[in-house]
Amino acid sequence: MDLAVIALCARPLVASAARAGLSPLSLDLFANLDTCAKAARCVRVHRSNGAFDGDDLIAALTNLGPAGLPVVLGGGLEDDPALMERIAARNPILGNGPATVRVLKDPLALAALCGALRIPFPDVSLNAPDAAFAARPALEKKIGGCGGGHIRRRAAGDLAPPPDGFFLQQEVSGDIYSLLMLTNGTEVRTIGACRQWHAPDDTHPYRYGGMVGPVALPARHASAIEAAARDIALACGLVGLVSVDLVIGADRWWLVEVTPRLSAILDILDADPLPPLLTAHLAACGGQMPGPLPMPKEHRACAVLYATAEVIIPDGQWPSATADRPAPGTVVKAGAPICTVHAAGTAPAAAEDQLTRRFIEVREWLGLEAVELAG
Repeated sequence: MDLAVIALCARPLVASAARAGLSPLSLDLFANLDTCAKAARCVRVHRSNGAFDGDDLIAALTNLGPAGLPVVLGGGLEDDPALMERIAARNPILGNGPATVRVLKDPLALAALCGALRIPFPDVSLNAPDAAFAARPALEKKIGGCGGGHIRRRAAGDLAPPPDGFFLQQEVSGDIYSLLMLTNGTEVRTIGACRQWHAPDDTHPYRYGGMVGPVALPARHASAIEAAARDIALACGLVGLVSVDLVIGADRWWLVEVTPRLSAILDILDADPLPPLLTAHLAACGGQMPGPLPMPKEHRACAVLYATAEVIIPDGQWPSATADRPAPGTVVKAGAPICTVHAAGTAPAAAEDQLTRRFIEVREWLGLEAVELAG
């Protein structure tokens, strides 16, 4: 084993590692078929309230990974820097450590940093809002949350404080973009941008749905956004692959989140003729930056298929357009992800059209009723 990858869903990281010729130990909550197929060892870690059971994660890493085996993190630990510290005590984290994550996932600290750098950032509060704050549309978010399933819209005029571990952020309107960067702490290189969308249900109105890319940022805002992302990366000394999430309207834009680790954007941009992005991440963490990087030859799109009712995975060969494939007989509870569906095209719109068709095909294979794909 060359390294360990840890994420709620490790498959995109494992796929990038395999593309780079590496043999990873994979620790996540699913141990899906395609994750296990590309990992040297694949282990499903126990859950605790939808996240990692920290003790089980540490036990798995200790039992299966030698001391000193480097670790690369994906999503799922930003709300628990203490667990990151437990990992780093035995196995070095190649990427941004718990101290950096604490700052970037502290909404007041990030707001202050954006203010100092003159980066537009929606107003936030950890306390009961005043009347002026409550009169505007606001969201309630988990500190360090990922995937959007934790976000709720506040009722107009609600003056109650957010629950412990949550904060309030003014809601802003526009399209959602993610901008991926590679940095070694002193240099920053833009890799590409993707446009995201939600897959809402009755209780998760801002749940992550999917993305398409590479796409161009809106021209009137692109240079300011790229400069802001560089300023954030350099101010925080970020290393490796990192991304910023943005909401871009017709006349304004806002930075809404910094993701200081590898993310699902690998599904879109980790493709030929680019070199394996995990290799670039590891090099940047060691201070090395590659030369100019080309754009992928095609545009790619992916979307998460969620269960609207309990689903039992059938026997048979999964459609080729799928990833994150559970084993036959797996019971997927209502609201949980079933799999990820992929498509490609000569332009973003063509990739999205292909994604819609493949989404229907996968639902039919699973015996599910057709539903409209959010976009």
